[in-house]
Amino acid sequence: MATNTSAALLRLRPTVPAPSSPSLRVPELNRGRRRASSIHHRCRYRVVARWTRRQTRSPSRGGGGGANRRLRGLIQRGELDGALRLVDYIRRGGMWPAVVPCNILIKRLCAEGRLADAERVVGALGPSATVVTYSIMVNGYCRSGDIDAARRVMGAMPFAPDTFTYNPIVRALCVRGRVRDALVVFDEMVHRGCPPSVVAYSILLEAACKESGYRQAMSLLDEMRAKGCEPYVVTYNVLVNAMYNEGDVDEAIKLLNCLPSYGCKPDAVTYTPVLKSLCSSEQLEKAEELLTEIVSNNCALDVVTFNAIITSFCEKGLADRAIEVVDQMSKHGCTPDIVIYSTIINGLCKERRIEDAIKLLRDLQSYGCKPDSVTYTTVLKGLCGIERWGDAEELLAEMVHNNCPPDEVTFNTIITSLCQKGLQKIC
Repeated sequence: MATNTSAALLRLRPTVPAPSSPSLRVPELNRGRRRASSIHHRCRYRVVARWTRRQTRSPSRGGGGGANRRLRGLIQRGELDGALRLVDYIRRGGMWPAVVPCNILIKRLCAEGRLADAERVVGALGPSATVVTYSIMVNGYCRSGDIDAARRVMGAMPFAPDTFTYNPIVRALCVRGRVRDALVVFDEMVHRGCPPSVVAYSILLEAACKESGYRQAMSLLDEMRAKGCEPYVVTYNVLVNAMYNEGDVDEAIKLLNCLPSYGCKPDAVTYTPVLKSLCSSEQLEKAEELLTEIVSNNCALDVVTFNAIITSFCEKGLADRAIEVVDQMSKHGCTPDIVIYSTIINGLCKERRIEDAIKLLRDLQSYGCKPDSVTYTTVLKGLCGIERWGDAEELLAEMVHNNCPPDEVTFNTIITSLCQKGLQKIC
């Protein structure tokens, strides 16, 4: 066994030429060892020198690929405390954490109201922080209502803020009714060479409409155009809605008709207040004409828009015309929901067409709509109103059977009806 092992070791040993003379063998081996030792020391020195240079350099901005991957994973899993600890660990290692995952972390912390922790991450980023980083922090403070802290963060920025930094402050001031202060911030933004966006103007326009009325706010629209900031549909929607709130339906229609000449196509949000205005002022013919125009313009209306006109028809005792509007909804790819069907059932009950209301209630399942407590209670009220107590009792049992238990409103409706008919003893 020993002989075989020795032979194997000999085979593994590098082959070297045999020395020409036995007397030269030992010195050559010694020189080879010294050469190998010298190469080893030189390599070791280079490795140590490289490591030393890396340690004495300025901190890396990357934070290490592995650390950043872990940071992203922690944030995606919602482990914000773990992410905070990792950011601190990266900084203690002399590196700056990566800005993109940290921006996400700051946003998540702000959403949870942990503003001090969010600002700690901003500090940990150091020179890696960008204008986006500070804008997220400013927005976080504005959403919490601390506008002074938002201004402090903006003032500490090592570079000029942009529109996305200013917009949250303008919005926060407007929401709190501080329109004059918002205008001061807006002017500051312009003077600092930051061109105001359509969003900033739209925010101010909405606040001005609420404070002074849409006529005063129109001057802002003129200024906006003069500065080459072309309004888009959201801006005009603000004005149309203000006109609706002030009851000036004619001006709303006039503006609506002008939009195509401004290169702006109205959307469902633009049309809805105008339809509501026409319906509330009992101009139902005009409302129907406008609805036809909307459909012909291939404007994708939503359930809210259709519900506005359906509700108005039902309130005026025109349930059949409301049903015609529902038919139009289906033709244009807008599916009626339980709110719309409940509105029509209520309209039928008000017209004392209880059988039609019950039939529609029974048909709801085939329309892919499940009746809720509001739908059942509406029909119950109609049955009680014409003293069909037996049918009301059966419908109440049906509610329970269909896993739609009666609520407080349902029982109050029945009790009120009994009392109105002088049947307090049954209550």
